[in-house]
Amino acid sequence: MTPAFDARMKGLISALLYPIQFERDPVDGIDRVLQVIVRARALDGSPEQYAAAVDAALRSDESLSQLIPQPHSEPVIRTYLAVLRPRL
Repeated sequence: MTPAFDARMKGLISALLYPIQFERDPVDGIDRVLQVIVRARALDGSPEQYAAAVDAALRSDESLSQLIPQPHSEPVIRTYLAVLRPRL
């Protein structure tokens, strides 16, 4: 059984979105996100927890682009997370 996209996972995804909210192309911010969020264990999340949250987010029908105020469309956010996922 796969985990649901719960409040904890939404928080982890929001943490991954925060640093890229002003990037023209969020994929350009992946190295910074890995450094300041994942490696720093923001929200006390392990890389495995971030990976599980990304997997659940991408499977969900949740509007990921609405988790935090930011200008990127849903397809852009989903592409960013899909590109980020293998690096987690």
